[in-house]
Amino acid sequence: MNEFESNHDTTLMQGDREAVRTLLSRVRQHRLRHNWSQAEMARRVHLTRATYQNFENGYGNLTLANLVRVLGVLGLTNNLAQLVPPAVEEPTLALLMQPTRQRARAKCVQPAKPERSP
Repeated sequence: MNEFESNHDTTLMQGDREAVRTLLSRVRQHRLRHNWSQAEMARRVHLTRATYQNFENGYGNLTLANLVRVLGVLGLTNNLAQLVPPAVEEPTLALLMQPTRQRARAKCVQPAKPERSP
């Protein structure tokens, strides 16, 4: 691994840690806004107090299902879709290689023939 790759991996890990800290801080803020202790929150989410406390302090591993339950208890599940935006379809090589479409040529309008009088 070269120096760039090592620095890049470290930067990603620091960014990941900061994202987790921000998430946990926001969960804590929402819990406190409800005026719930960690023990009360753990009871509502059906976790042990120690498991929830470790989660909120950034220790241990909480499953995705439990995270969704925590967010559900806080009324934040509607925000989950914002975590991963919909994928935007990129043009494929085949589409890029297709010839560009051109407008159809305008039809020539022929002048009307004068009507003959009888």
